[in-house]
Amino acid sequence: MNRLTAPGKRLFLSGDEAVARAALEAGVQVATGYPGNPGGGALAALLPLAGRFGLAAEWSVNEKVALEVAAGAAWAGRKSLVTMKMSGLNVLADSLLSIAHSGVNGGLVIYAVDDVGVFYGMVEQDSRYYALLASLPLLMPANPEEAHAMTLLAFQCSALTGAPVLLLSTTAVAAAQSWVKVGPLAPPTAEAAPGFRRDVARFTKAVPQWCREQHASALARLEQAGTVLRAANVREEASSQGRRIGVVVAGVSAGYLAEVRARLGGLPSLAIFKLGLVHPLPREELRAFLEPLEAVLILEELEPLIETQVAALIAEHGLSVRLLGKRGGLLPRVGEYDPQLVAQALAALLETVGQSEAAAQAQALAQQMAQPAASGEMLAPLPRTLEFCPGCPHRMTYYALRQALQAAGYRPDEVITTGDIGCTILGIHAPLSVCWTEVSMGASLGIAQGLKYAGIERPVLAAMGDSTFFHGGIAGLLNAVQSGVCLTLLLLDNGLTAMTGQQPNPGSWHDGADRSVRPRADIETIVRGCGANFVRVVDPYDLETTVATLREALTSPGVAVIIARAPCTVPGRLLPGQEAPFQVDDRLCRAGDGCNDLPCYYQVGCPAVALVPEEDGLSEQSRTGRMPGVRIDPLSCVACGLCAAACPFEAIRPREQAKRAFSAEEGPQLGTPAWSSLLIQE
Repeated sequence: MNRLTAPGKRLFLSGDEAVARAALEAGVQVATGYPGNPGGGALAALLPLAGRFGLAAEWSVNEKVALEVAAGAAWAGRKSLVTMKMSGLNVLADSLLSIAHSGVNGGLVIYAVDDVGVFYGMVEQDSRYYALLASLPLLMPANPEEAHAMTLLAFQCSALTGAPVLLLSTTAVAAAQSWVKVGPLAPPTAEAAPGFRRDVARFTKAVPQWCREQHASALARLEQAGTVLRAANVREEASSQGRRIGVVVAGVSAGYLAEVRARLGGLPSLAIFKLGLVHPLPREELRAFLEPLEAVLILEELEPLIETQVAALIAEHGLSVRLLGKRGGLLPRVGEYDPQLVAQALAALLETVGQSEAAAQAQALAQQMAQPAASGEMLAPLPRTLEFCPGCPHRMTYYALRQALQAAGYRPDEVITTGDIGCTILGIHAPLSVCWTEVSMGASLGIAQGLKYAGIERPVLAAMGDSTFFHGGIAGLLNAVQSGVCLTLLLLDNGLTAMTGQQPNPGSWHDGADRSVRPRADIETIVRGCGANFVRVVDPYDLETTVATLREALTSPGVAVIIARAPCTVPGRLLPGQEAPFQVDDRLCRAGDGCNDLPCYYQVGCPAVALVPEEDGLSEQSRTGRMPGVRIDPLSCVACGLCAAACPFEAIRPREQAKRAFSAEEGPQLGTPAWSSLLIQE
């Protein structure tokens, strides 16, 4: 059963799922988005329910298109939701401002998630500024239950005012799970026919006067939305008299503040103004809140957006309130907050008004929270590297690239390969270490062209995946071809948007919801249509051909494009045509005995290939008296054969072949296995 439609008045949902559930309750009719973490979970939760609820839902080719599709439906009177990670707001910004100034006729909610603390990579950005830039109302939930309530409120506000509403979450809220009070799911009903009236003064930007009028209309809608959304704010007065102090808080920090207060006994002298509506700020309510205070602390992650506006309020009204936050250096502008940080800030606030005893308690709590857990209470996580899955075709391609560069007389570390978003960027890590840069979706081509313009004489390559190419790479290829520069584009085509959860893209063989066949965009045709003359499609598992093609491309004039096409692998699922995982034959393996660099391990970097530690039971001596140094995990090996290709002694081969070869020869006595991996129970 889908969690969104489980029975009951309270459901255990993540922040993403709470948004999706509320959208269904609000009667959403169109839902679009682009895969990405954080924030992709909302649309992913809605897609399986699209047919049941009469919902048009899709993973769009990029966030700009997703917004435009949702806006078109909202202009025709429908309720629309568009979802994305924070980077998607950068992609759609051009259309966002235009749509915001025109407004909508139905309802449009834009759900985005900032990756505060950078758990998934990319820029740590504060997307609240887009609300100011586009004159849009902005809601920020502090937990999944608020995410549900604010989504409902956002749809109501958009339908009433005509303003698109930005619902901005963070990784901590989107990924958190809690019990959420939900409303009824009304069965799909016949809606009024969609309609869109021609109004060029509102929906075009052809005349300067129209643009000014649209701007004024957007500001009027924003003011009206501020009144409608006032219920998202919560004000809590101090419960005791004396020297008054207060906190203005927004987002997930409200939860940290509640935890610290509970552990400090409530802090009765503390007044709290929790902002759910961050733009427009409720200026009059904030002024009334600030007037009786001696000092106020602003808790907001990343930039001091609220703090700056509160400082302006204090100055405008001549209030005698001391302001604590980021601008004075008390709180950081980088990374996420936590209870310890909030406790330290509260200690500073209390000390400011002379409440030394309470300040000492808050500081002691902060120190207690900072202490590492006692032994046995919590284990520190082991360090991890980002690496390709076992048998990933991208690893094969990058390995072939290193071989081609060496064969052409270059050291792999002196030839620049500009990387791109997605699984392709994992090529930055050892042992492949081929990618040098990462900017944004499709940027690798422009960066590579610029490097050639700068006078780099050695070959320059750009690497990007198929989904990235459709998202933002086509324009870069057109530009590079027209420029006439010599560079090589490696298009790693696995038919999916793999890193974010294997969602479909225009080049996939089916969509992600019902596995139905749909028209498939052909990358090779598009590349040739951009004017590239050197275009080759290779199977990355055919190393010899891939290396030869790469060598040819490196000396080709103009833009050379190599499409390395192979499906995304699943650990433990053998590749088509393979009968068994690969294994190490210890009779042939020369680990530590003529093969000290272990290329099967150190050059390949496959997580299915592991070194055998001395204390491991696998380190029993074989009948040759040597210590086996390498094993291959049969549960994750997909039989790509790259480790076998890297082995100079042909000591790695498919398991069944190894067994047959062993049975035909004189084998070791029972208990002294000839293959280290055979010690793993089958």
